[in-house]
Amino acid sequence: MANKTDNSTATRGAGGKFAGLLRKPAALRLVGSLFILELGSAMTTVGLPLLVMQRYGLGLEVGFTLAARFLPNILLGALAGQIVDRYDPRRVAMFAALGSGLVVALFPLTTAMWQIQLLALAIGVGYMFSFPATMALRPQVIPEGSELEGNGLIVTAERVPKLIGPALAGPIAAGLGIGWLFCAEAATAVAAAALLLRLPLLERPAAEAPAAPAAPAPAAGAGRSGPAGLRWVAAWARALAGGARELVHMVKDDGRLSSLTITAFTYMVALGLGRTFLAAYSLEEFEGVPAMLGYLLAAMGLGGACGALLTARLRGWNQGWVYILGNALEGVCWIALIWTGSWVVALALLFVAGVFESIASVVYFAEVQKRLPTQLTGKYYATLVPLSDVFLVGGTVAGGLLVGVAGIGWSAALVGLAMAVPVLLLVSRLVPEKRLPAASAAPAVAGGVLS
Repeated sequence: MANKTDNSTATRGAGGKFAGLLRKPAALRLVGSLFILELGSAMTTVGLPLLVMQRYGLGLEVGFTLAARFLPNILLGALAGQIVDRYDPRRVAMFAALGSGLVVALFPLTTAMWQIQLLALAIGVGYMFSFPATMALRPQVIPEGSELEGNGLIVTAERVPKLIGPALAGPIAAGLGIGWLFCAEAATAVAAAALLLRLPLLERPAAEAPAAPAAPAPAAGAGRSGPAGLRWVAAWARALAGGARELVHMVKDDGRLSSLTITAFTYMVALGLGRTFLAAYSLEEFEGVPAMLGYLLAAMGLGGACGALLTARLRGWNQGWVYILGNALEGVCWIALIWTGSWVVALALLFVAGVFESIASVVYFAEVQKRLPTQLTGKYYATLVPLSDVFLVGGTVAGGLLVGVAGIGWSAALVGLAMAVPVLLLVSRLVPEKRLPAASAAPAVAGGVLS
């Protein structure tokens, strides 16, 4: 009875905190701003590849153009974090949203591929600042004790647009034209900035304000460009290589954890290939269905939402097998696209692919959480994300060349194989369960690796 009473009290308390957040205008403005910003971004995810391929066809340049949005975060993500920490994140988020909206509105006016590539890079810079700045505003609008409920709202606001955006993009592109997708994102960017306008400014005590780092003394004879630029590139390359070594150090002694990490990278390559393939597939196979790409992405998003709910039912299974089957069966769905000429079947296949992708993703995050000590989790993801973006860019660039040279059929096959083959090769490392004895957990954490 005591447990029932405690659980009921906790449930009512959580519900009260959630309801309290919904009554706070500042929290609603922040959540609404993020939702609208992500909604517009999802529309550009549909519009940009369609615009490029309709005007310029397929080829390596298309891959570079689609990958350009990710390059700023890979190269300059750390700089964006420093700027957000140094200045008022509300203003950073507002200016980034407005700048991105202005840039997006220029896409329909471009007349050359290099102009589109330049604008894609500029959008990447805007997103590089806007998302971390929005996240930095959380402590200002989420009261202490409501962190779980507040972050739940924020995650929902970030994920749901990935389902709604592509679904809306289809009718907009079909009825008004692809150019209007970029106008829609420009409008959402202005609306997102307007929602942030009335948030109170951050007040940072002088003691907490980050001090400006001392500028390094220039090397003798080094100019402002040339050697200094080379030193910056070398420093970035060393940081990336150092992050890779640190990641290996964290995961090398746990077979399942290291295999999960490896297959996370190979999956990002497959995802990059798949993005380019889907754009070409929608144009070539379903020319009579305007903006089919939006419907395909929405089908995957809906499947992903359903798959996350189904994963709990597989709790009693060996989670290594669940992860393997999720990736392998998703790959089968992509390969099966080769043999369907029906848009209904294509949507169904991508819905099922989304289900399997979501199941595998949930298992991935759950297994990493179980196997990494808490104090290494932040370092793990801080190292994983930039490296994952490198693989994503590589897959996206390769996809532009692959689809143009190999064609739709071979491209679908390679996307599916890139998802399925790595997990099948690592079956012997993913399946065995390995748990840390309680007595040996402390030394393993101290050493920085799992034993």
